[in-house]
Amino acid sequence: MIEDEVKNSIKTAIQMEKDGYAFYKKASVQTSSDMGKEIFESLANDEQLHLKVFQKLFEDKIEKSEWENLVNSSKKYADIDIFPKDLKQIEGVNPDTNELDAIKIAMDSEKDAIEYYGKIKEKTKEEDIRQIINEIIEQEKNHYSILQEEFDHLSKTGYWYELDFLGG
Repeated sequence: MIEDEVKNSIKTAIQMEKDGYAFYKKASVQTSSDMGKEIFESLANDEQLHLKVFQKLFEDKIEKSEWENLVNSSKKYADIDIFPKDLKQIEGVNPDTNELDAIKIAMDSEKDAIEYYGKIKEKTKEEDIRQIINEIIEQEKNHYSILQEEFDHLSKTGYWYELDFLGG
């Protein structure tokens, strides 16, 4: 039997990924921008991949059948305020949400997830769970970095794309 603290960390990680998946799927339908749709769909798929990564991280803490029960549960574990319910809840966002808006929304959500996991880590006493949470945070940071690079590329604000700055 796993400790409540471990189980709560697992449930939180699962719920955040499920919420992220639901938000990105809904956002892909709500935006009229083809590129925005593509980005949101890609982010939804990434949330599914995160669940597989988290399963590997927790595999020595929880049995596969228990993991599957937690992932497949339709019951929400917690109302985690990281991902909005849909695009309409975000001030200044409309059905024409473009790829830059989509990426910015995703970046904000990833940043909030990093902060949220950091708070969980601070409260966690068990060192091996702290290490797992560190790995989850690193996954989220990596996702954020990819999004930041894409945002910089598309908005041409990245160092490599400022030709005037380079004297070009």
